[in-house]
Amino acid sequence: AVDRSVMVVLRHVLFGQSRSFIVKNLISVVVLSWLCFPASLFAYEAQSFSSLAPRWQYLVNRLAQDGLSDPAVVALFASLPATHTQSPMGRKILALYKKKFFPSRTIKKTDYYKGVVSEKNARTCKDYLEEHRASFEKAWERYSVPPAIAVSLLFVETRLGTVLADVPENAFYTLASMAASRTPHDIASWLPKMRGYKKRLDWIEKTMRARAEWAYTETKALVQYMIANAIDPKALPSSIYGAVGLCQFMPSNIALYGADGDGDGRIDLFQIEDATMSLAKYLAKHGWKRDLTRDQQHALLMKYNHSKMYANTILALADQIMLLDSKKP
Repeated sequence: AVDRSVMVVLRHVLFGQSRSFIVKNLISVVVLSWLCFPASLFAYEAQSFSSLAPRWQYLVNRLAQDGLSDPAVVALFASLPATHTQSPMGRKILALYKKKFFPSRTIKKTDYYKGVVSEKNARTCKDYLEEHRASFEKAWERYSVPPAIAVSLLFVETRLGTVLADVPENAFYTLASMAASRTPHDIASWLPKMRGYKKRLDWIEKTMRARAEWAYTETKALVQYMIANAIDPKALPSSIYGAVGLCQFMPSNIALYGADGDGDGRIDLFQIEDATMSLAKYLAKHGWKRDLTRDQQHALLMKYNHSKMYANTILALADQIMLLDSKKP
């Protein structure tokens, strides 16, 4: 219909029809184009959605209901394997299952991650700190997080950016898989690892649904971030639960605590300037300030990662770094 209208207008232009006649027909072309374009767009979306693996259709529908109906959303999910990976939800439920039904010993203040607190690692951190001194000093001046604490946190999280992924799956596949895993059947290969699981299937399903809701929120935040910044999911290696960057932020924290440390107008947590400023901003927004006691520092580091051993390790490694500084001639 649009093509025919265009030909009518051209014909009358060529053969000298009145200006008013031509204007009326041009208007009809514009109106027809406007009416037909959405129809073709919706047809494209419907075709793309129908080609999605059933595992992902629920998430795409829910995102659309939450206002994320961009065709790019469909394209992102179409890039995923046809089925989910059981590993992230299975690993999380196994950890929670053991904690609830088979609790381990109490963590002491002298318990650290194995092999992390050493003079060798402290020297590695010190060298890295010197290499990126400007970034750490800037974070210290703005958010009061000491460079030794910040660099120790980066070492514990990603070995200063040299280990950005704990699993082969990228952050998007990891989080989408968790969000789509809502029943014990979805982690069938992990159930035998949970002693006595058959008696606790109700607890497992209830816990899975709660974790799936958390993962959906993170998936939504990550989708928004990827679309806004034109990021390929393959460029997002992650932790076992979908944290990204040198400082290992969950996606929902990027909008809240991400900081543009290098002033280039975007937040890229794989860049040292942004990662350092972001982790410092996170700690500051949770209460970090100058002259905290060690116990207060410990409590705030546990807000970054809810693990006593994590906080123990960062503080102990920072002590080693400052000890090296004190030995300077």
